[in-house]
Amino acid sequence: MSDIIRTIGRKYGLQLGIFILLMIVFAIIAPNFSGTSAAYATFERIVLLGIITAGLAVTMIAGELDLSIPGMAVFGGVIAVQLSDLGLFPSIAIAAVAGTALGLLQGWLIARLEINSMVFTVGMLTVLQGVSWLLAGGRPIAVENYLATDPLLEQYWIFSPLSITAIVVMVLIGLFLNWSKWGREIFAIGGARHEAVAAGVSVKRSMVLAFGISGLAGALAGALSSMKSGSVTPDSFSEILLTCVTAALVGGVSLYGGRGNIVNIALGVVIIAMLAAGLSAMGVPSFVTQLLTGTLLLFVIVIEFIIARASVRGRLRRLRA
Repeated sequence: MSDIIRTIGRKYGLQLGIFILLMIVFAIIAPNFSGTSAAYATFERIVLLGIITAGLAVTMIAGELDLSIPGMAVFGGVIAVQLSDLGLFPSIAIAAVAGTALGLLQGWLIARLEINSMVFTVGMLTVLQGVSWLLAGGRPIAVENYLATDPLLEQYWIFSPLSITAIVVMVLIGLFLNWSKWGREIFAIGGARHEAVAAGVSVKRSMVLAFGISGLAGALAGALSSMKSGSVTPDSFSEILLTCVTAALVGGVSLYGGRGNIVNIALGVVIIAMLAAGLSAMGVPSFVTQLLTGTLLLFVIVIEFIIARASVRGRLRRLRA
């Protein structure tokens, strides 16, 4: 039992500590931010943040970074809103399929051309935003039948259909990463690519899958969020990228690849969502929320660096002994 506790503490101790500290701080400075209303507000924020962070984290675990995901989100949102006459679920499903196809193509091109993923996905981000403007006719578009989106506004205790969907998507991505052969190959190419290739792992297949999942997550999150609000602007979601990268890093996903799982992703998402929801409930301006989020990220980076250095020194001392 003690070994399990030590393992959990080593892997998630910092994130759990931050989560508990946030709960204590908000209980003191924002007593109204409590109970089911606070939990509901937090879970509503994971719809966009959680799904996109999960998809983005898959590319980070693979040792890459998909910077096109905001463009994928607005692309999915525009498609879903324009096809809303087909019904709620068909329009969202078509948007998700389109995002998956683009993500798979993007991963194949990056692997085939052996080009830096950040450079390529920045270009794809620009292309997707331009295509979204063209599809929308250069203006914001809205759902014509608002009654079709009513099911998304229902509430079941602290959950909504959207937050339940986000949780299910995150769990499925986590199961894929940890329990499937293809998921373990993504970890392999991110942690030690040359060794993985020598062991027979297909880098191209892993890259295609990683960016396919990222494309799916981006388009699905954009479609769900746009259908809930009933409208979409082709420059929406432009600020979500940095927030999602922050959530992944705060949760413990490595930007260098090979480290992170669904627990890390979930902890990072919940911490950032709780911080944003709590500050919003207090009426704090958005720029202060951004400032505190960035400060939290720097704090986590510094603490993890200190812990890593202490661990290396400990191993050196044991070797010398």
